[in-house]
Amino acid sequence: MTSQLRQFPHSGKAFPKIIALWALNEAALGGLLHAFDIPFTGLIVGGVASVLIALLAFLSDKRGSITKATLIVIVIKAVVSPYTPLAAFVAVFIQGLLGELLFSSKKFFAVSAITLAVLSSMYSALQKLFLVTILFGTTLWKSIDLFFNYVLKQLSFLGADIHFSYYLIAFYLMLHLIFGTLFGIIAARIPKVVSGLTDSSLLIPLERIKIVESESLSPAKKKKKFWFQKISGIIVFVLLLTALFISYFYTEHHNGNVSAILVTIFRAIGITLLWFFFFGPIALKYFKKLIASNQNKYTVEIESILQTLPYYKKIIQESFSLASSSSGIARLKLFAKLTLINILFFDLHD
Repeated sequence: MTSQLRQFPHSGKAFPKIIALWALNEAALGGLLHAFDIPFTGLIVGGVASVLIALLAFLSDKRGSITKATLIVIVIKAVVSPYTPLAAFVAVFIQGLLGELLFSSKKFFAVSAITLAVLSSMYSALQKLFLVTILFGTTLWKSIDLFFNYVLKQLSFLGADIHFSYYLIAFYLMLHLIFGTLFGIIAARIPKVVSGLTDSSLLIPLERIKIVESESLSPAKKKKKFWFQKISGIIVFVLLLTALFISYFYTEHHNGNVSAILVTIFRAIGITLLWFFFFGPIALKYFKKLIASNQNKYTVEIESILQTLPYYKKIIQESFSLASSSSGIARLKLFAKLTLINILFFDLHD
């Protein structure tokens, strides 16, 4: 690291840098976490996005600036990660819209930051629970209850039946609530964090960052991993299938009904096909129109951000490497500080 004479940017120049970092978070961090099969990817990406939206709100007083940033991020996400599910783009849009509404007034910045992170986190959780229930109906939750009660009885547990699905859903929601609150607390500290980002002694030498100039700016093609190629996907599938079958073949309560399991399976298949061949194409058509219109509207900003993304990736890599001198929470704090400082100070034309 060095004390290069680089200027800390005013808010006008810092704002597009944070938009680029948000776009990188949406387009690259999610893919990286998926590649390593890290669970709760949406929770982490959404939490980081909440912090960055709070930072955008702190840097700008213009009404509509977060909405503009959201649309730019969605376009960049579509360009860099074109195979991202439509629901992921909707989640980004809703999170940005919430940010615009909550930060319309800066009087209660901390409260708005925490509220945004919690609401975003809970939306992510409820979206997944809603989708699973739509696909499989309440049969899935009943199956989980019967499966675990069956297992407990095999272990000589003779107590009353337990609604295990309720505890599972409660744990899932509580986990999102806790992490959402933690990310919200981090976001609430943005004013204090920004005031400590003027230490030029933490800057990475420009020659180490600009080494990426010869790299292609086009997104690298990655081989998509299907759920059955992941250990976590196989485990979840086996557990759910086992629960479903036990619920209909476990005859202690005389409720075996082979036809019901077929109805559940065909329900899931039917809804999936209806989405992919009817509703999905319609939604995708209007989404592409939205992308095209905003891509034309913000051409200069989008091209500028796409041009800097490889350098920001390099900054993140170098920051992560430098932060290895610490461990645990201290390492995460140092990594976040190094990343923000170097991105805010970086100028492609230096």
